[in-house]
Amino acid sequence: KIGLALLVPLLGLLGLAGVGARPAAAARRALDGVCVALWKFLTLLVLILDVGGEPSRKVFWTCLLAIVGITIAVVSGVRAPFPRWAAVTAAGGVALLTLGMAAVPLLPAEPARHDAWLLSAGALLVLGAVLVWAGACRSVFGRTGEARVVDGTLIGDPLLVAPVLAGAGAVLYALVSRGTIGIAAMVVGAAAVLAVVLREIIEAMTVRRFSGELDARDTAFTSLVAGSSDVILVLDRDLTVRWQSPAAARQFGLSDQEVLGRPFARLVHPADAFSVDGFSLDAEADGPIRARVCDGFGVWRYVEFTIADTPEVDGLVVHLRDAGERRELERSLQRTAATDPLTGLANRGALLRELTAGTGFLITVGLDGLAGVNDLHGPDVGDAMLVEVAARIRAAAGTGDVAARINGDEFAVFTRADKIHAYTLATRLAGELGEPYPVPGAVLQLSAGIGLAPAGGGPEETLRRAGLALRRAKRTGRGRVEWHDEAAEEAYVRRATLEQDLPLAIERGELDLAYHPVYDLVEGHPIGAEALLRWRHPKLGTVPPGETLTVARELGLTADVHDWVLSRACRQLSMWQHEGYRVWMSVNIGLDDFAAPGFPNRLSLALDSHQVDPSDLVVELAERELGPDLDRVAEPLATVRAIGVRTALDGFGAGGTSLAHLRRLPADLLKVDRALFNAPPASGGQAPPLIDVVVKLGRRLDVTVVAHGLEAQEHLELVRAAGCRYGQGHFYGQPAPAERVEAALVRQRTW
Repeated sequence: KIGLALLVPLLGLLGLAGVGARPAAAARRALDGVCVALWKFLTLLVLILDVGGEPSRKVFWTCLLAIVGITIAVVSGVRAPFPRWAAVTAAGGVALLTLGMAAVPLLPAEPARHDAWLLSAGALLVLGAVLVWAGACRSVFGRTGEARVVDGTLIGDPLLVAPVLAGAGAVLYALVSRGTIGIAAMVVGAAAVLAVVLREIIEAMTVRRFSGELDARDTAFTSLVAGSSDVILVLDRDLTVRWQSPAAARQFGLSDQEVLGRPFARLVHPADAFSVDGFSLDAEADGPIRARVCDGFGVWRYVEFTIADTPEVDGLVVHLRDAGERRELERSLQRTAATDPLTGLANRGALLRELTAGTGFLITVGLDGLAGVNDLHGPDVGDAMLVEVAARIRAAAGTGDVAARINGDEFAVFTRADKIHAYTLATRLAGELGEPYPVPGAVLQLSAGIGLAPAGGGPEETLRRAGLALRRAKRTGRGRVEWHDEAAEEAYVRRATLEQDLPLAIERGELDLAYHPVYDLVEGHPIGAEALLRWRHPKLGTVPPGETLTVARELGLTADVHDWVLSRACRQLSMWQHEGYRVWMSVNIGLDDFAAPGFPNRLSLALDSHQVDPSDLVVELAERELGPDLDRVAEPLATVRAIGVRTALDGFGAGGTSLAHLRRLPADLLKVDRALFNAPPASGGQAPPLIDVVVKLGRRLDVTVVAHGLEAQEHLELVRAAGCRYGQGHFYGQPAPAERVEAALVRQRTW
């Protein structure tokens, strides 16, 4: 009963957190406790219990089991790896429980002391239970620490060797003083010696197994280090090389004699020594460090290394790898990213970087004729021409100049020379690039337009200004050199804006018509009106019709613009006629659109859509656009007249072939140019003979003559004196909206 009572807390102790986490560890703790307990009990037995004779069986077993339980609890708690204080608290509680239960069988014989003895035993049991509960709670809810290795041999652990020495000393003392020891002491001593031997055998086996594991790990680590391409260095706290891996000799030709014992900074290039100056044993690098290291052959090699603080080796561990190939690859990629692959010149990105950091002048070169070379001789010959062009540009450029290829057939040279030398270089480039290009089987010719602009305002702005100057040079002719000009830039920006916005101008409702009335010079009232195109641009204001039609011609939009003008003019004419005003409407049509095959059909569609009498519509052709080739105009002119629409020659008399045009082209109206009546009147008040001749010729050919360009009273008197019935000009007012013409028509009706 006593043994069972004392073994219960021992078995419970083996399951405490941190004490018996593993069965092997729990067995080791129990064996250590048994060893210490047996030697302590042997000391107690020899020095105290055997002095008065052999102890009773109850006292013997109670003391033995109590000492064993208390010792196992103390050893397990003290040597628990984690959680440390939870295990110590629980172990103390178990020791008190064991002591309290052991006190019950050893009640004193005197009845007067029974109550005090039982009260003390009960207090020990209650306190022990509280400590066990507190340790268990702390092990469950408390913070656990890292495991500590505290095992070792018997001699190396004072907790174990002290009881052994005490027990051995007690036995020797008893033998010397009494000459003999009891049988119980001999049995306990033999059991204690056996426990120590068993404990040391188990410990030796554990140490051997652990040593084998360490040897295996060391062998594996050595194999990994030996086979690694990285060089591993171990530095002392003063940054002296203590050890290097075998890869140092294989990768860099560095022997141990050349490296070991030397400061690590000695291996690094002096210019890169700062890379290791800022590191200490308490700090690690944020990333790989690039530096140059001298190899065993005296060559500086580019490397990358990392430095890590490793407490296990009490120093710094440096992982070093060769970065030469990587650096060369990076340089190659940088050169590729900054170089045109065909010509070897700098590309656009590299040129922009140079413009960012420098001041000077940018010369842009645009080739003329390269597209024809590609069409006739193929792209291979075209590429060969580009390579030769690049070679000539590189040869003409100065030492500090940057030659680049911007795109397919455009090049650039950024020079830091002054303005005069920059212009001289540009003219030299124009001459060099205009020389013949010998290719297999042919000698080819190219020319180059060149634009110059000062650097400033950002690289993109410099490149844009130089590009504008290049386009100006190409428009003015081949082989020209042009500087960037603010006025030319404004004109170019205006033209580019018009080209971008004109395709959507009709949809946005930006086009409009102004009307310039034609007056009866005798009766003084309007008989017709000329519809003039106006583009109300939201940013540029009103755009003249000549500029609008020029842009439309370049974009191929003249047909759309003329269709819109015809439709709006016919609609306005229909509105006037429905209100009772008898007038006709004239519309200016470009020669190219007039001669187009589909123009008569489009004209008929506009007339039918607004129910306008064809005879009330006049199509005007500018006489200056006709030129000597009248055959392409005669047929469409006859077709338009066959529809019933009248035709007019605008600006008649300004050209040198006006009379020839009049004889060959059928026209219903002649709008006489102001040059025929702007001369001062001859003596006697007679009109100039030219206007007189034209009016008489018109009457003979049954052609109505309209004096165009009346601006003063004397003009009106001259054309009246010549017999001209109709006139138009600023004398009667500027071109205006339809409401102005309606006001004049209303006045005519009231008269």
